[in-house]
Amino acid sequence: MTATLVESPAVADRAHALRLAKQVIRTLDQKPLEPIVAAMLTDGHKAALSAMAVSRDEPNLFEQFLVLCEEAGLLSEEDCDQLGDAYVEARRARAA
Repeated sequence: MTATLVESPAVADRAHALRLAKQVIRTLDQKPLEPIVAAMLTDGHKAALSAMAVSRDEPNLFEQFLVLCEEAGLLSEEDCDQLGDAYVEARRARAA
């Protein structure tokens, strides 16, 4: 059985957030982020996501994770931009 980096629904620090993000980029599997994102969402986030879902503009779990980590001060805007770009590139490479 392969060990996963997700041990609890809390992100300990910047290094942990980066490890989680890089794991998703490497595997393209966002499922390990589900409990983390769920634990980080506030009522305001949930309301905004509900509105986005109605308009079919809801961000995926990875995008939500990056935004939540940025808001929590775990990742910078630059980190999130780079990680988001790397995720898109990994998806393109897998599709090719």
